[in-house]
Amino acid sequence: MKVIVFGSGWMAQTIAEVMAVDARFETLLVSPNPDGAEQAEGMTPVQQRVGASSADLANLMVGADAIIMAGGSWSGTADIARMARDAECHYLDVSENPASTADIAEIARGARQGFAPGCGLAPGYVTALVAEHLRGLGPEALITAHVGILPAERVNRLGYGNIWGVDGLLVEYTQPCLAIRAGQSVMLPPLDELELVGIAGEQFESFTTAGSLDALVAQSVGRVGGLVFKTLRYPGHLDYIRMLLDDLGLSRNHRLLRSLLLNGLPRVEADRILIALDIQYGPSQPVMRLEQTINAQRNTAGQWRSAGLAATAAHVCAMVDLMCHEGLGQSGLIAQGSVPLARLRLSPFFGPLRAEPMLPKREV
Repeated sequence: MKVIVFGSGWMAQTIAEVMAVDARFETLLVSPNPDGAEQAEGMTPVQQRVGASSADLANLMVGADAIIMAGGSWSGTADIARMARDAECHYLDVSENPASTADIAEIARGARQGFAPGCGLAPGYVTALVAEHLRGLGPEALITAHVGILPAERVNRLGYGNIWGVDGLLVEYTQPCLAIRAGQSVMLPPLDELELVGIAGEQFESFTTAGSLDALVAQSVGRVGGLVFKTLRYPGHLDYIRMLLDDLGLSRNHRLLRSLLLNGLPRVEADRILIALDIQYGPSQPVMRLEQTINAQRNTAGQWRSAGLAATAAHVCAMVDLMCHEGLGQSGLIAQGSVPLARLRLSPFFGPLRAEPMLPKREV
C-alpha cells in the first residue's frame, strides 16, 4: 500500500518513520515548504520529496492508497482533501481545528473512499476512549475529560514547551468550546472553569479548551447529561496565558502570538501524556476517575521519543492500517470516536497506546 505523509514538522516525520517500519506500506514523505524538512534519524526507508507544489501532490496521489495531512498549517487542508477525493485516495489528518473537520465532512459526502479527519491523541484516541465509556452510561451521566501533554519535568514559568508545534495550541486556546450541559449542546469560552486536578500524586490546572471532543459532543446530545473537555497544565500556566492573550492583546494578533511561542518555547522531547476521565452516573452520584499516563521512551540510541508524537502517530497509523487492510471507511466520512478501541488495538501500530492501560476507577 502506498501512503503519502504530507507535512514538514516533527509530527510528519514521526508518522512517516512509524509507517516505514511496516513492510506492507510504501511511505512517501512530502514537504509543502521549499526548504523541506530535516531528515529524521532512522528514516532511510522513507522516500522524501521536498517542496512539492499542488500539481506535484495531485500527481503523486494517483495510485496512492492514503494520504495523511500532518502539516502545521491547515489553510490548504480542504484543497488536499479534494485532491484525495479526485484520486480516490483515503484521506486522514491530525487537525484539531473544528472548522477544518467540518470542511472535510462536506467534501466526504458521496465519496468513494474514506475520510478520517481529527486523528491523533485528542481528537483521536481520547475521543474513542470517551465514546467507549459513553456507550455504557445513561442520559443523566456526566463526563469530564482532562487531557494534557506536558514536559516530564516542569520548564519555564509556563511549564510548557514546543512538543510538535503551536498551531493546534492556538485553536485550543482561542476558539469556543463545544460541550454538553443538562443534555443540551452549549458553547463554553476557552480558558475557563479553572480547577485543580490531582493525578498520580501531583496537582495540575484544568480548564476548558476547544476542538478535542467537538465531533463527539455533536453526536452525543440527548444521550448524556454532560460532556466537557479540559486541558491539563502545570499550576500557574493559565494566568500567564491570559496575560498574553488579554493584557497584551495577543488574542487579536495570532500571528504575533504564534511567533512568540515558536521562538520562546523550548523544544521538548521528554514529555508525558496525562489523561483523567471523571465519570458520574448522575448529578448526585460520586465522581469516579480513570487515569492513564503515557511517558516518553528512549530509543536504542538513547534519544527521547516524544510521548505526544508517538501517541498521535499510533492512532493515525492504526486508522490507515484499518482503512487499507480491514475495509474500514470504504466510502465517506468516518466520524471521530466511531471506531471502537477494540478494533484499533488489532493494528500493530497501536502499540504505544495499548501498552499503558488505564487505572481502575477510583472515587475522587
